[in-house]
Amino acid sequence: MTSDLIRPDRPDRRLSRREVLQAGAGAIVASAGAIVVRPGFSKDEPPRPVVRTVLGPVAPEKLGATLMHEHAPIVDWSELFEQQPAPIAPVREKLIADSARLLDAFHRSLAPEDRPGTIVETTPIRVGRYPQLLVDLARRTKVHVVACTGFWCEALAPQHPWAVRLGVTPGGLEQMAALFVREITQGMEDPAGKWGERFTDIRAGIIKIGCSTYLRPSERVCHIAAALASKQTGCPITTHTTKGGGLEQAELLLRHGAAAERIIIGHQGHQDDRLHDEADDYHRLIARLGCFVQFDRVDHEEYGIEKQARQIVRLLEAGYVKQVLVSHDHAPFYCPEFAAETKRPEDWKALEPDYTTVTTKLVESLAKMSVSKSDLRTILVENPRRVLAF
Repeated sequence: MTSDLIRPDRPDRRLSRREVLQAGAGAIVASAGAIVVRPGFSKDEPPRPVVRTVLGPVAPEKLGATLMHEHAPIVDWSELFEQQPAPIAPVREKLIADSARLLDAFHRSLAPEDRPGTIVETTPIRVGRYPQLLVDLARRTKVHVVACTGFWCEALAPQHPWAVRLGVTPGGLEQMAALFVREITQGMEDPAGKWGERFTDIRAGIIKIGCSTYLRPSERVCHIAAALASKQTGCPITTHTTKGGGLEQAELLLRHGAAAERIIIGHQGHQDDRLHDEADDYHRLIARLGCFVQFDRVDHEEYGIEKQARQIVRLLEAGYVKQVLVSHDHAPFYCPEFAAETKRPEDWKALEPDYTTVTTKLVESLAKMSVSKSDLRTILVENPRRVLAF
């Protein structure tokens, strides 16, 4: 007996119900086998958790300081509005060169023991995620790049039509989970083709999902699919929130089998409980569940450095230093004409972000508030190592 589901790797072949249930398990077995022999590991050693970068697996102790929620080189919402993406080829070299320059500045801001540095690139499926572009960027910079699977959701834009369709199709939830698992264990989709038509061998190392201020039905489907994929693979989940929703996200993911230590609730730092600018009690509720609380918009409007530092310190004072992560949520380039039918190379807008704010200004602010060097290292180096390795 077969289901309605199409295999992501074989569009011409339908999944059996047994295959739907076992898709993740089989992928894990294949992935686990690949872990045994890796550069830097002895054949005689048991498999150890690694971080999946776009250039291949890396031992967690090789990451250095890590920015846990960034975008590089581009973000493009065009497909969310059912329009063609902005052209890449004419400006490809500039996108890579400028992004590498910005990331190398982050690398230089680090002490030698905290290098080379890593960014978690959180541009998910079909909103400017080009796997080969990420590989070419990673080859140009000293900084490791970890890519993501998942579908993005936000109050300001529609969900991707692919995600919407899966969310209302019988069996679509399982198919979405299988897509995430495939991107983690085999390689990310190539957006040059139709949805799910082509895949690369470049693996994702984290699952990215998001919500509006309140979780919408289609967003819930993405969260449940992420939980299933994380449970099957061990891959961490990172979330986008919109001034609220983080606690609901955590509870939903936990309810569907994701491990608390694999869950990162993002965009914390402003009106996270939908009421208070600094929602310290709310952050403690998330941390009490065992999840990470991520302050990843440092120095954005409404996310000032001192304001973020105060909230981090309060979590540290409550005993949650091992559950705090930081970043900027920066993007070097984006396409502001995302809803236009026709786009030109010159439509790309350069933002020239500073990827050193966390490692310079935020660190200085936290040090002035008596945060120890040991705690700073835990936040910037040790916590990312632990959550990204699987």
